[in-house]
Amino acid sequence: MSIEIMKEAFQGVDWGELQRVHEAAAKALPALSDPAVLGLLWDRMRGSEELASKSERFNAFEKYVLHDDPGSGLRLRLHIFSEEAVEEAHNHRASFSSLILHGSYRHLLYGNVEDIWGAEESPATRPEPRFIQEQLPGTSYTLHNAFVHSTYASPGTVSLVIQGPRDRSSFRIYDLAKGLTRTRLGAAAAQGVQEPGERKLTDRDLDLTRNRLAEAGLLR
Repeated sequence: MSIEIMKEAFQGVDWGELQRVHEAAAKALPALSDPAVLGLLWDRMRGSEELASKSERFNAFEKYVLHDDPGSGLRLRLHIFSEEAVEEAHNHRASFSSLILHGSYRHLLYGNVEDIWGAEESPATRPEPRFIQEQLPGTSYTLHNAFVHSTYASPGTVSLVIQGPRDRSSFRIYDLAKGLTRTRLGAAAAQGVQEPGERKLTDRDLDLTRNRLAEAGLLR
């Protein structure tokens, strides 16, 4: 089974040691992104009601969960960015490693969420980027869940993401255009749609997406 590639790479890896996480991801992500392997993973997800039901569309991107292991906390996700430009800075509930498969995005890094905005109930102010880079196909990075970042993706950009255990029950989002901040909960705690424009993806959506990915040569 192709998912064993990821399990083997992350065996014994402490997600608190980001260098080891990045090294493990550097072994697993290129192998998992092989079109034949990615096709197997997609079809496995498509045949699993539990995994397929986790497929969602947000304002900025579509998320497909190809593997989810509650025991280890490991989750493999495929992201496809939309045509809608979303200007938001945010941190995450879990640390993760990402590999860009197609397209590109400008990646802005700001700093640790508690250093920038303080406690969750504290008012947030607009953060200033401390590092800016262009993420192109074949590039990868690993980000701690506390680190605030934003992405400006070209339409149709595709990334493959290995996510670790969820260390936070929520994360903060700052709307850079409106100057507003909000807190987002994990799906289990929220138990439903949290923002306008979100929706679960249908079987037809999944099949159409597979065709798009196959036409782009990203899976077989």
